[in-house]
Amino acid sequence: MFVEIIDVIISGLLNGSVYALMAIGLALVYGVTKAFNFAYGSFYTMGGYFAWVFLVPLNLPGGYYTVFLTAIPFLFVVGFFLEKFLVAPLRKRSDWQMKAMMLTLGLALFLDIGYMAIFGPRLKSLPDIVEGTLDLGQLVFMKQDVVIFILSITGLLCFAWLLNNTRVGMAVKAVAQNPVGAQIVGIPKDRVFAATFAISTIMVGIGGILLSQKNFVNPQASTGIMIKAWVITAFGGMGSIRGSLYAALIIGMLEAFVGYYLGMIHIDIAVLTVLLITLAFRPQGLMGRE
Repeated sequence: MFVEIIDVIISGLLNGSVYALMAIGLALVYGVTKAFNFAYGSFYTMGGYFAWVFLVPLNLPGGYYTVFLTAIPFLFVVGFFLEKFLVAPLRKRSDWQMKAMMLTLGLALFLDIGYMAIFGPRLKSLPDIVEGTLDLGQLVFMKQDVVIFILSITGLLCFAWLLNNTRVGMAVKAVAQNPVGAQIVGIPKDRVFAATFAISTIMVGIGGILLSQKNFVNPQASTGIMIKAWVITAFGGMGSIRGSLYAALIIGMLEAFVGYYLGMIHIDIAVLTVLLITLAFRPQGLMGRE
């Protein structure tokens, strides 16, 4: 019994760490721009297909090392140009956040249909990042799960370092706290917005690569990921990075225990029930502002 509970906890931490990587990116965009990026889930799928093309049809040397080294700059460019050429022109109009949300919703539909047209409806599987098991007494872990967890935590630490120890990170926090004041002191708000979209695209794309090793790459997976990222962001508090981190870990643990004791079919019901209860008694989320 004890071993089973430990397995469930570890599974929850694994999923929660990857969810945190993705949800924090969504919270970052909303916290800085106050606009919701509905194409976020489609970039998760983009990360999965990017890895599949490199590892299966092309079978390039270096395996996942090559994938990560090329995916990070690729996703940065995609996110940067999305904001620069599609979202930025809307900021000259009134109520631009709503227009940006509608635009990203259309972009999500376009990308998902594009994935279906290019790769077909069949599911794609990725090779394990590392094979074998790790035996610790009665506990047996897949080495792949350990590596995914380490990479997720590494990504979160890199994001924390970027946000707290670089000029870009400090500019992002300044714009999120007071966009007018930040612009008065000379912080280029347009560049910060573009950098925010780029960073968030990297985070969700890397999450797509990591989770696609456990799940199949699916052209329709973006909808489920978008809903899950939104639930975590709303649960933690819209725009709250720390709240999204806590919420991701809670949701990851909740999924693991509900899936183990009640069955996988009850996971979405449990997650949405927790969200509804939270919004009923604390509409701003765990750590959101009034």
